[in-house]
Amino acid sequence: MKVAILGAGCYRTHAASGITNFSRACEVAEKVGKPEISMTHSTVTMGAELMELAGIKDVTIADPVFDKEFTVVDDFSYEDVMEAHKENPEKIMPQIREKVGELAKTVPKPPEGAIHFTHPEDLGFNVTTDDVEAVSDADWIMTWFPKGDMQKGIIEKFSDNIKEGAILTHACTVPTTMFQTIFEDLSSADMNQAPKVNVSSYHPGAVPEMKGQVYIADGYANDETVNKLVEIGQKARGNAYELPAELLGPVCDMCSALTAITYAGILGYRDSVTKVLGAPAGFAQMMAKESLEQITTLMNNRGIDKMEEYLDPAALLGTADSMNFGATGEILPSILEALEKRTE
Repeated sequence: MKVAILGAGCYRTHAASGITNFSRACEVAEKVGKPEISMTHSTVTMGAELMELAGIKDVTIADPVFDKEFTVVDDFSYEDVMEAHKENPEKIMPQIREKVGELAKTVPKPPEGAIHFTHPEDLGFNVTTDDVEAVSDADWIMTWFPKGDMQKGIIEKFSDNIKEGAILTHACTVPTTMFQTIFEDLSSADMNQAPKVNVSSYHPGAVPEMKGQVYIADGYANDETVNKLVEIGQKARGNAYELPAELLGPVCDMCSALTAITYAGILGYRDSVTKVLGAPAGFAQMMAKESLEQITTLMNNRGIDKMEEYLDPAALLGTADSMNFGATGEILPSILEALEKRTE
């Protein structure tokens, strides 16, 4: 299998957040005996997993930054980083973030510059600045592109070079549904018809160098492709989850915290209403649907930054507490406490 990874990334965004580390990268490095993997960034980490754990040796990383200010930091010992991560990553991460912060003042942002700790070539990857060269004859094209509205313009530059039946996956910044639409639009606009491709995802659901997991979207790719990605993901990432394409964004991206709270609320509310009160599931669903729809309408009509002006959080304190029983009672007290803090 030939894999093309489009986008090398830059560590500055992860470092700036202050919440990332190299836990997964260090785990892979120790497992395969290659310390230099321990400080790889996102695409390189996942590429190293494909090469070393899934046995896929033909991997190319494409990014225009390779001909520009691609800066490799060699201030830190891979072995020291691995040792620190066995106990407490924060023993060494503050120094790493500080170094990146200093460099970020002078090294330009992608695609003009990037900050890494290992050069992909040192791990055996092919590197190129040409997406067309990378995708030609590739069986699997893994994209790591900027925000969603820029992706179509990038993809259309190499879409004619994608071979029939190739696997196309995104890793972040764009919903799978939008990713599929991009290829549908390109196919419709092409008089010769663009090749049929299998669109899915290979989404880490977190910073890849932190956690060994991946989310595979079904609904657009054929079953053989989805099964293949799940199998590879289990070998390479450790855990692979298959999800409907529509759920990739809510489950994997920034709104996952909101999704988790909402989903836990629905499940708890359902069990309390049906198992404790004995109400029919249809009734519970009707009421849940009204709650979700009306709160969404409030956000859409008033704006997420102005919701408290139209619905005082205190209004729920005297009503929601009456549902503090059963499965809902396991999570509701914390929610009520959070709402009460917003009334102070």
